[in-house]
Amino acid sequence: MQPVTKTVFIDHRSNSPYFNLALEEYLLHELEENVVLLYTNSNAVVIGKHQNAFDECNLQYCLPNNIAVARRLSGGGTVFHGEGNLNFCFIQNGSHTDKLIDFKRHLEPINLFLHSLGVPSEYSGRNDLLVHSRKVSGNAEHVYSKRKRVIHHGTLLYNANLTALKAAIEPKANVTFSSHAVKSVRSKVANITDFLDSELSYNEFEQKLHDFLIGYFNADVRSLLPNEIEHVERLVSEKFSTWDWNFGYSPGFEASLDVGQETKLMVAVRKGHITKANILNNGKGSDLPELVNQPYTVKTLNQTGITDFSKFF
Repeated sequence: MQPVTKTVFIDHRSNSPYFNLALEEYLLHELEENVVLLYTNSNAVVIGKHQNAFDECNLQYCLPNNIAVARRLSGGGTVFHGEGNLNFCFIQNGSHTDKLIDFKRHLEPINLFLHSLGVPSEYSGRNDLLVHSRKVSGNAEHVYSKRKRVIHHGTLLYNANLTALKAAIEPKANVTFSSHAVKSVRSKVANITDFLDSELSYNEFEQKLHDFLIGYFNADVRSLLPNEIEHVERLVSEKFSTWDWNFGYSPGFEASLDVGQETKLMVAVRKGHITKANILNNGKGSDLPELVNQPYTVKTLNQTGITDFSKFF
């Protein structure tokens, strides 16, 4: 894969998932060059643009463990970011919008790099990189049609906390969602360190990939300018760190919450807010108009006094 135009490697260190996702949008929309970016986020569940955040993440585990929930620009399934997981981002120009999406082509440099370390990774055909049938890299893409630019970003599970990963996205009991939202496909995962012949620290791994990608793309390295950082920070405050984006943007859904004793709370939610709510007890229903137009949150549902609804989130 040869870059269409000049490529820049953006050397910026932030572990904020909101800043880094906002940075990706800024680089996609505002720059003209092809871009390469590496970053490590603090712990976060990162969901696809068209996913239901309430369904995809286990807030009962995430909140007390300081795991953020963040929605990215691209579609696809949920991934876990955090210490030990290296994120890569490629942004490239093209001449035909319908030919920009190409996971295998965009993953070529990552695959080559892993092979250079003796890791026998392979493209799965489902947008992942696998080693011995276990996923080490999840990927997503998004086309910015106005400028004929595509973003490809992915994870590299190097020595990530797989226990936290599993718990943060573990399906919740006693609640059923009905929606047209994109559902994640659960996969068996592994860390890249499991397949290395010699020990390599996370920082060494990152530096090696940094050097490899600069050479592969013949990229010029530069830092963000102060005005660029200000632009990205505005995106963070106005969009990427907001409840409206990370939760409220979820596609409309209906949820059935089994509160016990043959009793269910039924809610319909649009743009993160309840549009209809009723209690079903032994097949008999009664409306809860006091919940309508309120955000679908634990605090809202706890107003009913039925139970502590945190276990359903």
